Amino acid sequence: MAVARMLRVTVLGHTSALDEAVERMRRAGVLDIETVAEGTAPAYASPDPAEVRRLEEYRADAVFIRDFLRRYHTSDQPFSSFISEKLHLPEDEFAALEVDTTLLHVYEQCQGVADSMAELRRERSRLQALAHELLAWEPLRLEIDRWVGTEHVALFTGVIPSSEGCPTREMLREITPHVSVEELASVGGKTAWVVMAHRTVVDEVRAALTGTDFADVKFPGLHDYPAEERAVALERIAEIDERLAVLDGQAQTLSEQYHDDAVALVEAIDADLEAVTVREHFGTTERAFVVTGWVSAKRRGVLDEALEPLADTLDVSYEDPGPGDTPPVELENPRFLRPFEVLTDLYGRPRYDELDPTPLLAPFFWVFFGICIGDVGYGLMLIVASWLIRNKLDVAPGVKKLMDLFIVGGVGAMFAGVALGSYFAWDLELPPLLESLRLINPMEELPTFLVFSIGLGVLQVLFGVLISAWNLARKGDWASAVFDQASTVVLFAAIAVAVLVPSLSTVAIVLGLGLTALGKSRAIDVALRDVEAPSWDKALGAAWLAVFVGWLLSLAFSWSVPLGWVLLALTIAGMVISKATRRVVAAMLGGAYAVYGLSSLIGDILSYTRLAALALSATLVGMVFNLLARLVGAGAGSMFDKGGGAIVGGVVIMVFAALIFVVGHVFNVVINLLSAFVHPARLQFVEFFGKFYEGGGRAYAPFAFRSKTLVLHADSARQEGAGT
Repeated sequence: MAVARMLRVTVLGHTSALDEAVERMRRAGVLDIETVAEGTAPAYASPDPAEVRRLEEYRADAVFIRDFLRRYHTSDQPFSSFISEKLHLPEDEFAALEVDTTLLHVYEQCQGVADSMAELRRERSRLQALAHELLAWEPLRLEIDRWVGTEHVALFTGVIPSSEGCPTREMLREITPHVSVEELASVGGKTAWVVMAHRTVVDEVRAALTGTDFADVKFPGLHDYPAEERAVALERIAEIDERLAVLDGQAQTLSEQYHDDAVALVEAIDADLEAVTVREHFGTTERAFVVTGWVSAKRRGVLDEALEPLADTLDVSYEDPGPGDTPPVELENPRFLRPFEVLTDLYGRPRYDELDPTPLLAPFFWVFFGICIGDVGYGLMLIVASWLIRNKLDVAPGVKKLMDLFIVGGVGAMFAGVALGSYFAWDLELPPLLESLRLINPMEELPTFLVFSIGLGVLQVLFGVLISAWNLARKGDWASAVFDQASTVVLFAAIAVAVLVPSLSTVAIVLGLGLTALGKSRAIDVALRDVEAPSWDKALGAAWLAVFVGWLLSLAFSWSVPLGWVLLALTIAGMVISKATRRVVAAMLGGAYAVYGLSSLIGDILSYTRLAALALSATLVGMVFNLLARLVGAGAGSMFDKGGGAIVGGVVIMVFAALIFVVGHVFNVVINLLSAFVHPARLQFVEFFGKFYEGGGRAYAPFAFRSKTLVLHADSARQEGAGT
């Protein structure tokens, strides 16, 4: 239950072994490669530009094939609309994929089909637009190539908004009687017009039309009647559709044959590109190269075994991280804690020298999640649904881990449901056995439930403070552990004593505040060590501190000793003549302010009351659906009593009531799942982690075969179905 131990690896070898060494390191998949430090070698290795260019060209072709075939690929995976498809391939088969012209003929076929389809679609779009424009001109029985007028008559063809037709005709008549308008059909709010005007008034008519929304329409290249030309266009569109259907079939066939291979080829080219470009991190000389990186100590043997055949040309050395190193981080937790690593990764991996917070947050998140769901039935639904998603759908490893977290959380929800007496939010009397297992009824004992939530907050916040103290002590900073962190626990312990034992409230509060301020001020260190002053000066500072402690005791136990006046006199005198006293008084004022700053913890603790609120909201919504189902189902009884055909109606009503119950509770689980995850996670990240955890570590990412769509297996046969 800690951060895995890392070893720095240095691989020094002859350049003749570089290619094979890279391949073996990639196959081992355990070396996290980093850039060699400056000065380790005269220069950095550079990938072969020709090889990079060759791989990038092949990748461009392969990506085109993959993207083209993907459009015609139909996944047989359940819920493929929501879950990206995974392809399964043995690792050996993936590594053996050759980045060459294997799929060149497929590229040529895909390119030919794609080009033909693009050309046909462009023609189809043009013809559709033409057919749409010709629709309004179909009534005109005049060949298009004769839309040029005669010796004495000019002809204008165009469209005008239908709403402007009447006013425009009136305007033309007012300008000249030597004009005629033939109105054809209206399409899309525009009417086709044929305007005929005598040549002597062409300019006036043209000027008048220019002042309106009249738009000229011409059909260059067309000669026949509009109706015939439109029929020709529609016939050509039908031919294009038939041709596109044939091309779609060809593309579908290509996709069925080569889609998986194209996807695998793109991933293989990416892997080869990474194997080439990773050399930018290597140091090199004329005859040697050097690689540095990190390997998990438990995987050292895997790397040694992979590089063993090159033992004559490679020198491999290991060493523990130094003070200035920042190794990557791998978490090592028992199987039952691994689902909670989702939360740690969501916030950020710990630094190498930090604690792994996963085992620390796990019990709290489990309890908080269970309380927020807080129902036996809901917990069981969550377990079943998460198990089905994890094992029956081909989801990514990260999703599987999240489902594991929900399964564990569902178990917590069932325990919480038993304690709260909630079974699908059932609001009627429970059987005696179930009622005897109930610890609290939140609907009737809300104040107690809220106090319990606050108690959980106090427990986790103080636990975070203690972890911070232990962490500081582990690093050797005992002063900060005791004075800055443990003093906070003293104050809360004093408050607890004051609440639980009212007769000791004055003693507890006075001593708690005083000792906490004394600890956070570090006044003892100031009085005895941190100030440079003569011995008599330090003695005055120590005396002031002793009188202050005595004054606290006199306040706590109501002694009649006038130590307050003595403290006041010693403070006035010390502020004038003693440097140590001035430093101690200033430190105590700082300590008092630090105690005041602890009031922020109250806000942190009150955040935990939302756990009770979320549990109640889930229960109340569930009760509403139960009530609706009962109200609907109540009408079925009378229909069953009538007999005959009414029984069918009663069955329909019961089915409808059951649907309300099932759909309503599924909806309630889904809605509450979001809040049950987000708020407990927020409590860990803000209220808990803020006390001791910083994060910011880099995840351990070894150089290996990586793929986004492929799932690689160690066996030699292609696997289908669920992933590993």
